[in-house]
Amino acid sequence: MKTLAELIRWRAAQHPDCIALEYEQRSTTYAELDRRANRVANALIQNGVRPGERVCVLDLGHDHFFETIFGIAKAGAVFTPVNWRLAPTEIAYVIEDARARLLFVGPAFAEAVHTIKERLKSPLTIVCYAASHDVWPTYEAWRDSAVDSDPHSEADEQDAVWQLYTSGTTGNPKGVEITHHNLFSGLASGLLTGVKLTPGDRALVCLPLYHIGGAGYAVNLVYSGMTIVIANLFDPAGVLRLIEERQIKQSFLVPTMLNFLLQDPTCGEVDFGSLETIFYGASPMPTELLERAIDRFDCSFIQAYGLTETTGAVCFLSAEDHAGAGARLRSAGRPAFGVDIRVVDSSGDTCPTGEVGEILIRGGSVMKGYWNQPEASREAVVDGWFHSGDAGYFDTDGYLYIHDRIKDMIVSGAENIYPAEVESVLFKHPAVLDAAVVGVPDERWGEAVKAVVQLRPGSAADEADLIEHCRRHIAAYKCPKSVDFAESLPRNPTGKLLKRELRERYWAGYSRRVN
Repeated sequence: MKTLAELIRWRAAQHPDCIALEYEQRSTTYAELDRRANRVANALIQNGVRPGERVCVLDLGHDHFFETIFGIAKAGAVFTPVNWRLAPTEIAYVIEDARARLLFVGPAFAEAVHTIKERLKSPLTIVCYAASHDVWPTYEAWRDSAVDSDPHSEADEQDAVWQLYTSGTTGNPKGVEITHHNLFSGLASGLLTGVKLTPGDRALVCLPLYHIGGAGYAVNLVYSGMTIVIANLFDPAGVLRLIEERQIKQSFLVPTMLNFLLQDPTCGEVDFGSLETIFYGASPMPTELLERAIDRFDCSFIQAYGLTETTGAVCFLSAEDHAGAGARLRSAGRPAFGVDIRVVDSSGDTCPTGEVGEILIRGGSVMKGYWNQPEASREAVVDGWFHSGDAGYFDTDGYLYIHDRIKDMIVSGAENIYPAEVESVLFKHPAVLDAAVVGVPDERWGEAVKAVVQLRPGSAADEADLIEHCRRHIAAYKCPKSVDFAESLPRNPTGKLLKRELRERYWAGYSRRVN
């Protein structure tokens, strides 16, 4: 198999009657998913969508979303999901930047699309996932107007099949072009983690499908013939209920999700006996939180480190490495099969063991490039090496440790301070529910370490308590010089801290965001 269309075609032939999707009270077999994807593909072709053109999808997760993903692939077009957390003007930017010919939209976002429709320069056909709509055709009627024979609009493995937009925490988001070859290279890496993958076993997908952690993980599940249980939104109580009622065997979660599950009042009453594996990643996991999760869920944990630009995971910390508590729990693990990883200094030279530098990644899963941004693509991928912007180091056993984002590094009195290290210490305080660390202007030191903390309900701690707590665990120069308290911290749906929003209040009026 070399293309996503071949994947669903093959899976339907291997296990036609196996349940592929469960969403609310509906279930879809692999044979049905393949036929419905054919209808979507033929309807796209009837609507003038040509191979290589972008098709946008703006909605929460559901079974029809998966039919759309594979239908777009079977038409030879490019699946281009839109982050539903974006403002209408940002949604318009993505649709225009992608030059989309067709947009699938859910009823919850129809009003937002109405507000931008007239401002879009490109002609756009809109299909609504709603049961009825006054203006736009509804998805099922639109889909079923086409035949279910396979169009066989074959693509080359080097053609883009997905275009996922970066989170846009700084500037406009960039469209990451992911090819069929990228997807299958990532698939090969992910399948060699030692996890038992049995057709028919249920796995939970609750990350947004515009995110590589959601869509990429789902492709692995389809390859394995597993049954995908879809949660369209991450609701802690609802997810806990699904795990028990649907006998979920595995899922991919981000640290914030695990934290919310552990904090939910119903967590202590849930039977997690069916759970075998939890993959986690997308943001740093405080060791204290990981240890609590391992104790409560009582299953194997595997960390996956990667980026959208690398089609997801390129490094894994195995279940065996989680068996004993210790420093290795802070590691991202070892490079995946077929992936090379280097850590380099500012001159591009390989860093010695234990020295922090920028993480560079090479392998078949590295993106084709940024859509219509050749200069940014050349800067990001040099001689086949993707410059991740992440800071990290290797230990003597070849384990990679992620320190932080290079751009998030705080320089205080000529010392480099990585916020993730300080945040991990703050999470160890029993009163801290969530924490973020940023650099703020300081006349004496250039930048000073500022912590923004959300306390657990019913808990108490003041600035002095938290600073003293940090001093007991890390060097004094790394400790917060001040602490602000907040009711919540800004995060995107995958749990990534939106540090740009936090910094803005402290850097307003400064022409540069470094001092």
